[in-house]
Order: sequence, then structure tokens, then C-alpha cells
Amino acid sequence: IGYMLIIFYSITISVALLFYQGRRWRFLMQSILFAILTLSLGASSAALISKISLIINAFVLDTVFNSFYDYFKRNDKLKWWVILGQVYYWVTDSFWLLLVNLMFYELEPVIATWYMIMPFILPIMFVEAIAGGYLGYKIFQRIKKVQS
Repeated sequence: IGYMLIIFYSITISVALLFYQGRRWRFLMQSILFAILTLSLGASSAALISKISLIINAFVLDTVFNSFYDYFKRNDKLKWWVILGQVYYWVTDSFWLLLVNLMFYELEPVIATWYMIMPFILPIMFVEAIAGGYLGYKIFQRIKKVQS
């Protein structure tokens, strides 16, 4: 169900990134807060491990993509900035989860599970990331227009 709801989380991430306007550490703090608040939903070691990968992925997204915010804003391409950020975030989320799982679990079951699931889930995540990034940008534009 979580993978099916990626589009909704992608919209909130997109709007948040656009509101933060390239300022560092705000998205990372949002992700840490989200990880702490959702940790109680699944109080298992797998839930904790998934939160570690979420925080690592948020750190990389925050540091790398916020470095290019001014360039994209100057060229009036924020829509592409947020869509690229979402595609990066959701495509690499699975890879970070795989790497973190490899630190805590045996190699063969983790790799086997990853290769059974990811070929089916990754294209869906890719499309939902694009849709969520675009819809988040449109929502941000409407909010910005109302504030003006």
C-alpha cells in the first residue's frame, strides 16, 4: 500500500521543497520528524531500518538538489528541479533501503527479495514521482498566486 501512495507523499515533498526555496537542512529535518512520528506505526527492526534509509536519502536529496536551486530558479525551471528531485528520491529510495538492509540481514534473502519486487515496483515509482512532482509544482504555483 505504501508504494501505491507514493504519489501523495511525492506531492507533499514537492511542495515542501519549493516552499523551502533551496535552504539547506529544512527538508532533512522534515524527514527526520516524519521518520520519528511514523516509527511507532511499525515498531519492528524492519521499520527502524527503513527509517534509516529514508533519512540517508533525504540527506542526499537535501544537500545535492538544494545546491542547484538557484540555477533552476534563475532560469525559471523550478518545475524540472522538483520533478528531477522526486525522481531521484523515489528511484534511489529502494537502493538505499537495499544497502541498509545488507548491513543488518543476510545477503542472499535481501538480494533475492529485491530482485523479485523491484522490477515491478520501480516503473510505478518512477511514474508516480513524475506525477507527484508536477502536481506539487502546480499546487505550489496556486498557493504562490493566492499569496501575491
